Amino acid sequence: MPRNSRILMTLAAFVLATAISAAAQVNSQNRGTMNPPSRSPDNPTPVVYGGYQIGVGDVLDVHVNDEDDISGRYQVDQDGNVKVSLLQKPVPAAGATTFQLANRLSDALKQEKILRDPSVSVLILREVTQNVSILGAVMRPGVYPIEKPTSVMDLISLAGGLAPNAGNSLTISHQGPSNSPSNGASSNGGSNPSANTTLNVTNLLSAKDPAVNVGVHAGDVVTVGTAPVVFVVGSVTRPGAFAVQDRRSEMTVLQAVAMAEGPTPVAALGKTIIIRQSSSSAERQEIPIDLKKVMRGKEQDQVLEANDILFVPQSGLKAGARRLGDIGAQAASNVAGYALIF
Repeated sequence: MPRNSRILMTLAAFVLATAISAAAQVNSQNRGTMNPPSRSPDNPTPVVYGGYQIGVGDVLDVHVNDEDDISGRYQVDQDGNVKVSLLQKPVPAAGATTFQLANRLSDALKQEKILRDPSVSVLILREVTQNVSILGAVMRPGVYPIEKPTSVMDLISLAGGLAPNAGNSLTISHQGPSNSPSNGASSNGGSNPSANTTLNVTNLLSAKDPAVNVGVHAGDVVTVGTAPVVFVVGSVTRPGAFAVQDRRSEMTVLQAVAMAEGPTPVAALGKTIIIRQSSSSAERQEIPIDLKKVMRGKEQDQVLEANDILFVPQSGLKAGARRLGDIGAQAASNVAGYALIF
């Protein structure tokens, strides 16, 4: 064989070997990305690196080794579970990622002694639109789609943040299975698919305990409560309804008067009353207050309850004296003007 031909054949063989090695490396990397991480003696609990979140109604392609009796297409039922062939119990799927579900299926197959070392992969063939609703005291209430694991704070951020009148209570109405509430959260139903979870907004915003920032799932309805409101009427500079801005405490009488920019000069401070609607009946309660003594620190500054009405009446004597003073001032002004003319 000519020397040039041998050189060309050698180069061609080298290029082919390099290409095969590169393809094998890329294929190995792809398998490491798509499959869930494997367990090892040093790491018995696999770390979940990603995957798409599964929702109720999604159609999944489950592949288990070469087991045709188990592999196939399954749909997530209304309870958020997947019933896989040969497994006695359904496996929770809604809210989990595809990698997490693959690990759950692998564990179930081992526990029921169906396979000794199963290799499971899960893909979403048809994804049903997953929406979460947020209502109440947020800037942009509405329905928002979620395509990945989403927390309460993520959803509040999507809604433009809390409104100025947001209160200290947030409720999540679960329409499907959800995780058990953590610290700072309370539930009245546990595993009940229609249970509610209540969160403290102050604890949520402080971010001191990440467990309070629970996840939301498809179908959940998040309602942000409004802050309690008190009403200040009568002889004050700016009557109106005022929300309690400090979520850690209530609003006192002096704070309410300050938000109304103080009493007017004709206010009868000693005859101020708090009108409170009784929670047990339709009757209302009238609590007298000497606002003058409260302002001087001689009486306790009472705490107002939600929907209380603080009424500062007008003093007839002060109003009459003020009118006489205005008339006198006007008369003096007229006399002065008359004297200038002559």
